[in-house]
Amino acid sequence: MHTETVVGKPMDSLKVEVRKEEGNVENKLMSIGQYAREMRAFLPKDLLRPAKSRLFAFSGLLLTAFVAAFMMVNFDLGVFSKLVLGGLIGYAFGGTAFLAHEILHGSVVRNRKLQHVLGFLGFTPFLISPTFWCFWHNRLHHGHTQKLIKDPDAFPTKRVYKQSNYMQKMYKFTPGSGYARSYAYFFFWFFFHNLVNQTYLRFRNKIFADLDHTKASLELLLQLSIMGTYVYFIGSNFVYGVVIPFAIMNYMLMSYISTNHNISPLTKTNDPLVNSLSVTNHPILEAMHFNFGYHVEHHLFPTMSPKRAKEVNKLLKEKYPEKFKQMPKSTAMGILYKTPRIYKNANELIHPYTGETHKTI
Repeated sequence: MHTETVVGKPMDSLKVEVRKEEGNVENKLMSIGQYAREMRAFLPKDLLRPAKSRLFAFSGLLLTAFVAAFMMVNFDLGVFSKLVLGGLIGYAFGGTAFLAHEILHGSVVRNRKLQHVLGFLGFTPFLISPTFWCFWHNRLHHGHTQKLIKDPDAFPTKRVYKQSNYMQKMYKFTPGSGYARSYAYFFFWFFFHNLVNQTYLRFRNKIFADLDHTKASLELLLQLSIMGTYVYFIGSNFVYGVVIPFAIMNYMLMSYISTNHNISPLTKTNDPLVNSLSVTNHPILEAMHFNFGYHVEHHLFPTMSPKRAKEVNKLLKEKYPEKFKQMPKSTAMGILYKTPRIYKNANELIHPYTGETHKTI
């Protein structure tokens, strides 16, 4: 029974709707634990071993960003060179965020204090407190994936949408809304969504009641000071050193996050083969993005390094060929822009203005 809030409003009136809509998914739902028990005998015993080699990539990306920013500020460079350096900074910031995600799941190092420090560094360009991230992402999103109200990343039903002024204002930015501004979504939304959750919604929504707000706030303030110093250092190169990297790093993450979940059904039982989607890319891009697209595999085994995701992917295709969902990322992006982001029920999407409906995948 849900009694949480959406932007401060009690959700008791939605309990019947939640129960009705979540129970309408056609596939037979299984829990993550059930999949783990069925798959365990077919997977390598060292599957969950930390991939410490990722630390070299993490350090290399931080160094790349530092060197690129230093060259931009201290060398007399032309526009093209600055564009290249801005692209490198954007990729480095996006890459460290991919790896911070892995680190805070425990798939790189097991030491919690080291995880926290590295996660702080990796998410600083996005201004995401590692304390907040672990609560929001690891606990809420992974614990209640695509569950209405419980998962802060899940899009709402039409009824919830109508009760939230914030959702109504922001809907035109979402893919599938039909508005031109929706094409800017991928270039800013990850940063914006995180910042709104950290600075406003976490104080209004009861699902964040157990978060250590003081620690999260102090971390965010420190990150703000670091990035403020970075912006000051970049100076007149703001477009090349801030705007371009900002767009690239947001696109890198949001283009995966949106396709991994936002065209899938809402579910009552946390079944990754139903509420998540794995997307494939060119092998070079998959390597550059640290296999982030193998998201069903990640939700089944969050502490597994994505380096091992293809081993799980192969087994999923063998054991659950009718249920496991995977497609090229470009195909998923196309579906995302052809379908609205509001749910009519668990497995059907509806445009709030036109009433047009589409099935989830």
